[in-house]
Amino acid sequence: MTRGKSPGHDGLSIEHLLYAGPHISRILAMFYSLCVSHCYLPADFMKTVVVPIVKNKTGDLGDANNYRPISLATIAAKVFDGLLDAQINKYVALHDNQFGFRPNLSTESAILCLKHTINYYTKRKTPVFACFLDLSKAFDLVSYDVLWGKLKAINLPGELTSLLQFWYGHQQNCVRWAGAMSEQYRLQCGVRQGGLTSPTLFNIYMNDLIVALSSRHVGCHVDGVCVNNLSYADDMVLLSASVCGLRKLLKVCEEYASEHGLCYNVKKSKFMVFGAGLQFTRTVPPICLNEVPLDRVDNFKYLGHVLTTDLRDHEDMERERRSLSIRANMLARRFARCSKNVKISLFKAYCTSLYTCSLWAHYTQKSYSDLRVLYNNAFRIVVGLPRFCSASGMFAEARTDCFHTTMRKRSASLVRRVRASSNAILAMIASRLDCPYMWHCGNRHAPVQPFVRGN
Repeated sequence: MTRGKSPGHDGLSIEHLLYAGPHISRILAMFYSLCVSHCYLPADFMKTVVVPIVKNKTGDLGDANNYRPISLATIAAKVFDGLLDAQINKYVALHDNQFGFRPNLSTESAILCLKHTINYYTKRKTPVFACFLDLSKAFDLVSYDVLWGKLKAINLPGELTSLLQFWYGHQQNCVRWAGAMSEQYRLQCGVRQGGLTSPTLFNIYMNDLIVALSSRHVGCHVDGVCVNNLSYADDMVLLSASVCGLRKLLKVCEEYASEHGLCYNVKKSKFMVFGAGLQFTRTVPPICLNEVPLDRVDNFKYLGHVLTTDLRDHEDMERERRSLSIRANMLARRFARCSKNVKISLFKAYCTSLYTCSLWAHYTQKSYSDLRVLYNNAFRIVVGLPRFCSASGMFAEARTDCFHTTMRKRSASLVRRVRASSNAILAMIASRLDCPYMWHCGNRHAPVQPFVRGN
């Protein structure tokens, strides 16, 4: 577990367990075994302190939606929660279309599957109708009765199910604000915020929806693999080559949400038409969710990656360019008095992680050059070097990866993870030779021609 985290109401942190001595593991093991065998947890063990954190400091501080709750549980509960999560995962078999909170999968994996599927159809002159669904507070609307039934359906041992029922039924929460504590209250629905088992329980809760969508013989399929839906936790996108197929998939989502107490945010849910250059995609019949027409957009930020109808990467590269500029200026301003070695370490930590850069395959030389120049200038600003010093020399002296090296490493890492993955969709992508993202990543060589020219 990560060190330096805030302690719970008892004042204990992970460091207390790390330095408690060699006997602490046996004491905790006996305590946890008794809790499981009796399906009981002490009251202080389940107490959680909720601390509201402001999302937008310039926004309305009186608006409850402008706050993000952070739950501080006891360290003993966190360790026990991690052990429970490991036991639950032994009985869980999630669908391969779910990429959230799963080992060896990431947001890049979900975005790669989405872009490859769209490219596969658009190259064959077939449009793709994509609907991006937004669930309103999905983690907070999980029905306990339905969840316990799903746990029994996967044959989870009864003592673990009973223990989770006791925990959720008797957990006490209180809000800490300005040094004062509110009255205690209990959860009526929703998984525990910050709990290690919460992502697994939510995936179990949503897995039947993915199975229902994938069992329908509508939507996009590539090499016999169903990709009519892709999910990352509660972020879901539906893919179909026709409006009729997309409507059928939306109908399944509406019925599942109604049965499981979930609610879709129609205002934030959008749909796009990829391959919009085709004549018959200019006029599209209305696509409705809960009888409300969805807005059609030309670009959408999916999992932090900007998608456009032509799958060009200019806008996403511009997003990363602006983000890199903000991070570099922040480091230069806050750590101006630090030593050079500290500045180099900060640059490696904050400025070399170019998000989804390994998925850039369709862009112009200007977009690539602008990002490369900013990357070099960011290093100069953070370290405090002259503006026109040699880029290759300064990176070599600091033993830091230059822009081209960073891009190649990120691309090679993606190719390695895709080829080694057991996920059915990623295995399908790895087996194909016409995937522009895998080909582009694997052939990113010298910076002489590091781009694919656009039209």
